[in-house]
Amino acid sequence: MATQVGQNMSEQKFYSSKEVCDDLQISKSTLFKWEREGLITRVRRDWRGWRLYDQHNIEEIKRNIERQKMQDVGNRSNLILVVDDDPSILQVMSQLLKTAGYEVITAATGEEAVQLHTERLPGLTFLDVKLKGKSGIDVFREIRGADPQATVIILTGYPKIEDTVQVIKEGAYNYLTKPIKTDELLEMVQEVLGEAAT
Repeated sequence: MATQVGQNMSEQKFYSSKEVCDDLQISKSTLFKWEREGLITRVRRDWRGWRLYDQHNIEEIKRNIERQKMQDVGNRSNLILVVDDDPSILQVMSQLLKTAGYEVITAATGEEAVQLHTERLPGLTFLDVKLKGKSGIDVFREIRGADPQATVIILTGYPKIEDTVQVIKEGAYNYLTKPIKTDELLEMVQEVLGEAAT
């Protein structure tokens, strides 16, 4: 629920990223991603370099939230597909997501990932950008080719590498940096799928 940002706009000229995220219920990674994509414009900085958002920015953010909701409408399942060639990553992420109440399937290869995605149409896919054999970029393109509405979050140990940037440009929802932070992972899942059924 929007509190300060939604109701006190006339009383406060600028908002920090924390206030915006808390009040509009979005993650910082999504907020900064929209800024990088040019969907939030003319963001100011204070003397420390921290971001400051004004009323114009808040309206842009609200439009992006509505746009995202419209894109997410449909009969997508709450199933999550995790793709990584590291068995420990698959185990940790799978356990974490299952404990949070989500249904999870895993794939260790690109070929298996494409097949599972096509058969099960998960609501969200986590995809390692560096897979053995078929590259994560190729797998991403095959998944999006088969399912243009697929929501894919890239997993990477190198957040600034060209491959990750390229996949984001081609329509990946966002990326997560390894080692994966539990709160950041669950924030993104809740953004895409909502709270897990209890």
